[in-house]
Amino acid sequence: MRRPSKSSIIYALWVVVIALSCTKNEKSIGQADVRKIPPFLAVDTFDILSAKKLELTKEYCKEHYGLTSYRLDTPKIVVVHYTAIDDLDATLNLFKKDNIASSRDYIKDFSSLNVGIHYVVAKDGRIFHLMPDTVVARHLIGFNHVSLGIENIAKDSTDLTGAQIESDAILIKFLAAKYPTIEFMIGHDEYNDKSLPHYKYFRSLNPAYKPYGKIDPGPMYMSKLRKRLAADGVVLKK
Repeated sequence: MRRPSKSSIIYALWVVVIALSCTKNEKSIGQADVRKIPPFLAVDTFDILSAKKLELTKEYCKEHYGLTSYRLDTPKIVVVHYTAIDDLDATLNLFKKDNIASSRDYIKDFSSLNVGIHYVVAKDGRIFHLMPDTVVARHLIGFNHVSLGIENIAKDSTDLTGAQIESDAILIKFLAAKYPTIEFMIGHDEYNDKSLPHYKYFRSLNPAYKPYGKIDPGPMYMSKLRKRLAADGVVLKK
């Protein structure tokens, strides 16, 4: 019989934590309590998938990456964002929608697929899994076909928390162990830097659909996150 891997054991332990913690909600946790609660992976806490979204994702992947499927089988990059929305429920409900908001003036012209993300990290460090790691999410122009995305709830870089750094680090360590194909970790603000080695994976079949400047989550946050990961022996290129 094959012995369980270290990553599968960690995953199982997180599931146990979820079961023990499911009676707690965001409003019932005080600031003093938050520091005592270790970050955990809340599996399928908020499912944003639908048949329509999968069909739109398949169309998006074909149009922009030349792929015949919405599957993400070999992730290469983990991408860290912040939401620019200072509210957990509003963020989750935004990602739940199938179609892109009409207010997204630029990206709506290239697909009606809504923006999406694999994980959302609340300010208190709780991690929400929104969609399977094996499905492409629309969160990064040119790299969605090879990247897993993490959104941190924050209105701007000054609103990010230490609990989010801790949770991001635990989650990224878990993902890197689960998916040995992951080579890079980048901030959204770093994705369009052609001098960085992750850029070799950029693909866009529509030359008009171009990456543009982003500021999230910012150099300071990424520096702290990389130091936290390095303390656990996790070093990913950018």
